[in-house]
Amino acid sequence: MYKGTYNENGEYTGFYVEGIHENIPEPNIDLTEEEWQQALSKDYKVIDGKHTHFPFVQSLEELLENLRIARNNLLTESDWTQMEDSPLSETKKLEWKNYRQELRNLTETDNPEVIIWPSKPL
Repeated sequence: MYKGTYNENGEYTGFYVEGIHENIPEPNIDLTEEEWQQALSKDYKVIDGKHTHFPFVQSLEELLENLRIARNNLLTESDWTQMEDSPLSETKKLEWKNYRQELRNLTETDNPEVIIWPSKPL
């Protein structure tokens, strides 16, 4: 049996397996394997002692900031494709250059809740 501990806001703070973990902190609730998997996302909380779907909502500013962080990581990972000494052909460099521009354009969206990420060149 799985156990989930939670704080005063109902947010999960830890996960345990009875029989493996001893001295499981309170408060905690029993979870099925499916509920345990669900609880790993921020879309579930403990409300009135029950595992409950509670969609995590971010502000527009938070959505855009998270988008920028993810986008910047992808740009950093692909920096090498635009270096002079990159082993890529000029055609492949152009594909990567276009991909990188599509990444930069993502923050110009009207709806950061629905992002269509460009595909990395092969």
